Amino acid sequence: MVFSKIITDKQRAYALYLRRESNASFKVIADKCGISKSSARRICGHQLLNARKEIQPRKGRPRKVSERHKRILFRTLNRMRAVNVNFTVKQLMKESGFTIQQACERTFSRCLNENGYYFLQARKKGMLNEKDKRQRFKYAKQMKRQLSSNPNFWKEDIAFYLDGVSFVHKRNPLNNSASPKARVWRKQGEGLQITAKGSKDLAGGRRLHLLVAIAHGKGVILKEPYEKMNGRFFSQFIKDHFNLCFAAAGPKRNRQRLFVMDNDPSQNSRPACQAMDEVEAKLHKIPPRSPDLNPIENIFHVLRKLLDDEAVSCNITHETFDQFKGRVLRTLESIDIKLIDRTIESMSRRIDAVFASKGGRSNY
Repeated sequence: MVFSKIITDKQRAYALYLRRESNASFKVIADKCGISKSSARRICGHQLLNARKEIQPRKGRPRKVSERHKRILFRTLNRMRAVNVNFTVKQLMKESGFTIQQACERTFSRCLNENGYYFLQARKKGMLNEKDKRQRFKYAKQMKRQLSSNPNFWKEDIAFYLDGVSFVHKRNPLNNSASPKARVWRKQGEGLQITAKGSKDLAGGRRLHLLVAIAHGKGVILKEPYEKMNGRFFSQFIKDHFNLCFAAAGPKRNRQRLFVMDNDPSQNSRPACQAMDEVEAKLHKIPPRSPDLNPIENIFHVLRKLLDDEAVSCNITHETFDQFKGRVLRTLESIDIKLIDRTIESMSRRIDAVFASKGGRSNY
């Protein structure tokens, strides 16, 4: 049974006085203060325990990582994050000038955790808000109706899938390939902003920008380097390359000139739309923030994996930008056409997954 008798501040103070000055027992304190024995034990025991904690000095061995070491560690962390977000604690220790004799990797990892940095999943795309989910669910519902009458829509109606991709040149590809990619050292809230395209700020090194197009049964039909993406450039790109892309993709059902592209503002600008009309091309729009509904994104992931594997297998420790560019284009050409076909043919399953999750992310 729980008693809820109110104990006044005067009774609490008198109980503490008796315990400190005369070291009276809890029974005596309870009788003199008019409270229960358990209440006396709770009041005096809790207060005296806190008092002893404040008086007692810190026990245990001295810290191996001093405040000066922490300042050096975090200065190095910020410098490395500005160059390349993919690094381990061991690499951070080496860059900071620390050795394993000073402290182990786990000790430095705890220092990072105490200051809010954790080895968390890397965030490269914007989050989905409720509006995005509604648009994705509506799109999936429409496509399920269309696929019921034409299940081969993705390979018989869509001529090609187009997107831009950027690769960062690293002077030492082997070191970069050995670094973890899925997780990075960041704070809880970093990289979680709702954006249209994710961050365009890539860490460290010169960028190689490519516009790539893939087609079912044809593989990679376009790989064009570019320097800066804007509406004027893309409109001229359409005039120069789209007719060749449609020809390379081959004739489609009902002689349509349909292609898939994401929602980049410069690629959907007024000059770009006018250029599409001139070449009689029609864009099949996918919802915003939906890389899982554009199969070329999966091909880019495969391409990055092949580049990392080649850097490790060939022990590439130094590479110029021109060599890197040639290696990227050569690796892109070598991607198996059957792999590209299987990726495009998975679009129906992607639509089912988005529909089942009511607009949520799929596993593709």
